Amino acid sequence: MTFIWILLLSILSTCTLAVWPNPSESTYGDTVLWLSSDFNIVQAGSASGESKFSKYVKILEWLGRPGSQRYLHRRNQTEFSEAEILSAAIQRTESTISGTKFVPWKFHSRNATWEPQQNSSSPSISTITIYQDNSTTSNSAKDFFSGNETYILDITVDGKVSISSKSALGTIRGLQTLEQLFYAHSSGGVYTPYAPVSITDSPKWTHRGVNLDICRNVFGPDDVKRTLDAMATAKFSRLHVHATDAQSWPIVIPSLPTLSSKGAYQPSLVWTSEDLASVQQYGLERGISVFIEIDMPGHTASIAHAFPNLIAAFNELDWNTFAAEPPSGQLKLNSSDVDTFIDTLLSDLLPRVSPYTTNFHTGGDELNQQVHLLDETVRSNSSDVIQPLLQKFVSRAHSQVRSAGLQPISWEEMVLDWNLTLTPYTSVANNSSNASDLDTIIQVWQSSSNLLSVLSLGYRALFGDYSQWYLDCGYGQWLNPYPSGYSPPGIPVNSSGGTATQIVDPFTDYCSPLKNWRHIYVYDPLDNITSDLQPLIHGGEVHLWSEQVDSVSLDGKLWPRAAAAAEVLWSGPRNSSQIAEASGRLGRWRERAVLDHGIASATVTMNICLMGETNCEL
Repeated sequence: MTFIWILLLSILSTCTLAVWPNPSESTYGDTVLWLSSDFNIVQAGSASGESKFSKYVKILEWLGRPGSQRYLHRRNQTEFSEAEILSAAIQRTESTISGTKFVPWKFHSRNATWEPQQNSSSPSISTITIYQDNSTTSNSAKDFFSGNETYILDITVDGKVSISSKSALGTIRGLQTLEQLFYAHSSGGVYTPYAPVSITDSPKWTHRGVNLDICRNVFGPDDVKRTLDAMATAKFSRLHVHATDAQSWPIVIPSLPTLSSKGAYQPSLVWTSEDLASVQQYGLERGISVFIEIDMPGHTASIAHAFPNLIAAFNELDWNTFAAEPPSGQLKLNSSDVDTFIDTLLSDLLPRVSPYTTNFHTGGDELNQQVHLLDETVRSNSSDVIQPLLQKFVSRAHSQVRSAGLQPISWEEMVLDWNLTLTPYTSVANNSSNASDLDTIIQVWQSSSNLLSVLSLGYRALFGDYSQWYLDCGYGQWLNPYPSGYSPPGIPVNSSGGTATQIVDPFTDYCSPLKNWRHIYVYDPLDNITSDLQPLIHGGEVHLWSEQVDSVSLDGKLWPRAAAAAEVLWSGPRNSSQIAEASGRLGRWRERAVLDHGIASATVTMNICLMGETNCEL
């Protein structure tokens, strides 16, 4: 038994390597290479070993946040420049590797001698060379984000390091892996213990996203940029910004200034046009498409603070009859004023976001039928009455989205509950070479069975339902019970009250329990999906709704659990037998996030488990 345990520890120690998410193919050695103090990253073919991107460095300016590398562009931010994106990525990688603070003591048993001896005669790394196929240069965000993410990374035992790729996006993914192969020495210096290294890598799915609700409790641009830093290290490719909801409207729309001036919680809790552009550019430089969701026609009560004539059933006392959560209120469905408002809103917003992304999310979840009994333009809660009005509303919005060169995304209810026709991929695939530009992507959040239903209708889909990938679940109710234990008059609507409170001890939320990173890691979105439908899966998202999250708690609730989803999205479905090995790699990812990127991530496990000193399996 003792022999088996020692053998298990040996295997785990050997397999606990560096890279998260796990590459498609990789081999590692055990030769130590030190990083030269004057190392640099160059592109093959540049004169005198100088990167051809160096001339762009002058337009980059340090913002000076400790533990991170953030740049401010002086140019017009709507001008796309692949050269600047690559230059910024190279600068970040050089800074991150040379400045790493990660001394990996947590991954070795106590009192062991594990750090390599510093030897001036040992081979060192002085140059990292990028071999990028530049036959297709990106001229827009659309070109950039459709680039091939495949890369090959090699480190020889004599210190030659190369990254080969077929696009700028592939180069960025290779650089993001390279950062994870180096450690700080406690006595100074930076080294890799893994030479020779051979990695060939590409993602399982294109859309690898985080959905972040910035409006229930407001997150500012700096919070989101910090999140993008962490996302980049885990090779996420999309940040879905749930930008507006019933509770507040923080996004400034210059043509509708009162939306945010009256709809935000405070005048200071808004995102200006410059803030939004800065965050999108920040994501673009890290290979992450930042796209916006304006949820509609439901979840729109905050509009009433500026335009009360557009919203039906605003802030009803009996909110539970008219909404999924307070306050109630939805856009009226048969109003020319609403049509004009949406036209103005999208005509303002879409041209500003389109230079940075390929998608726009129009929401569509949790539409409440009872609201339209109080909507004087409808006066009915009948699906037969509401459905054609809803089809017209969504089709009109999607037409504007497509006119701006963006692809619409909608929540699943629009096609599953309301039977809207929103251009399935299969309806255009046989008649168009660019079907992926013409269809509507459907986001599934309620169940894995609904994923199958959406795919069966011919739509491309995003997975990540609440029983698997909702990071806000398991923290209990944020609603309070009625003080008397019974509802007051008017709740339910048109009653004298007296209904027993629905919020009782132990005050669990609807989607408990909390989703541990291990649960997130073993979610298999392909389960019960037939092979003919699997190509329609475009990817998935892990979600953080912000009813009980703010800037103080954001990092710890998001990380490292979101990183577990990142490996599923990049490497494909995992299983329970892989958790023990994954915990070591995720633990290393977490240490880098904390030490090198300033992310206040929660822990992966106890130190003693990472150190391999005892059996932490059961």
